[in-house]
Amino acid sequence: MLITATRRTGLASLAFGALLLLALAALGAAGSWQRADAQDDRRAAAVTVGRSHACALLDSGAVECWGRNSEGQTNAPAGRFSAISAGGDHTCGLRETGTVVCWGDNDYGETDAPAGQFSALSAGGRYTCALLDSGAIECWGWNWAGQTDAPGGQFSAVSAGTIHTCGLLDSGAVECWGDNDAGQAVAPEGRFSAVSAGGEHTCGLRETGVVECWGSNDYGQAVTPA
Repeated sequence: MLITATRRTGLASLAFGALLLLALAALGAAGSWQRADAQDDRRAAAVTVGRSHACALLDSGAVECWGRNSEGQTNAPAGRFSAISAGGDHTCGLRETGTVVCWGDNDYGETDAPAGQFSALSAGGRYTCALLDSGAIECWGWNWAGQTDAPGGQFSAVSAGTIHTCGLLDSGAVECWGDNDAGQAVAPEGRFSAVSAGGEHTCGLRETGVVECWGSNDYGQAVTPA
């Protein structure tokens, strides 16, 4: 097919225009990705609530807190974290390096995190517990009812309540210690996949997906809905 010089010029112009549109589209897409990345730095990966303050773990690894700051519980240090937990008037974070750092109220030593390599942590009322890489649990702070006297054993999770603590053993059983005025530290038998300690009650998630609670039921908090 014969193509004249004019048609060649026209086709070349069309081709250039198409390439220009593609380049602009790519640039716009790249700009959008960059903006999304910038926004991702402000997105939260986890959140935790204390007595009168809250903290969020951002996608960037930074921690941002807000609310009451009477004891410095919202003054999160700089650096990258992999987990956070807000307690009564203090907060603790797990560094990406595996060390624990706490800030806020320290009247009972609840922010005096020990040295060691940890994989999880939980801030309670006036104390804190953390799970060592070895599977042991170490607690520090207020010990009015033995809530920091962690038993031996291999654990996969820990939850600090107001005055009692519960841990999930590798076997799937739950073991609790500390204040037991309402039976919150008497865990039922059987296998669980998660546990959470509250004020005077505790709830566990069975491996079957069923939630079971025990302890104080003054407000129906220990009776799960059908």
